[in-house]
Amino acid sequence: MRIRIILPSKTVLDQEADKITAPGTEGSFQLLPKHIDFVSSLSPGILSVFFEGEVVYYAINQGILVKQGDVVSVACLQAIRGTTLETLGDTVDASFRSQDENERRMNEVLTKLEVDTLRLFMELD
Repeated sequence: MRIRIILPSKTVLDQEADKITAPGTEGSFQLLPKHIDFVSSLSPGILSVFFEGEVVYYAINQGILVKQGDVVSVACLQAIRGTTLETLGDTVDASFRSQDENERRMNEVLTKLEVDTLRLFMELD
């Protein structure tokens, strides 16, 4: 079967897979090539893709998985790749720290804009 992991800005993965393990909202589940077609919402967790004796892990936030025929499409906002669970954990931690710092800076800018806007309205009176 073929798996595609799609983010809003790009396709992260498009390759053949022997088996897929996904974090569903009702619990983890596994897909094999002859699995029935279905749709499932995904919760934050680890998506495992098995192919040719190897396994690749993706930390995903939330998303949706659609299996139709021999194609499995996963749409999510973020997917971080790791070859082992340990390296993936480190990568996710670094990514989240970076996101937290960016969010902090954005909040500072938004707060400054709000204060400046209120100040301008007060000066109009």
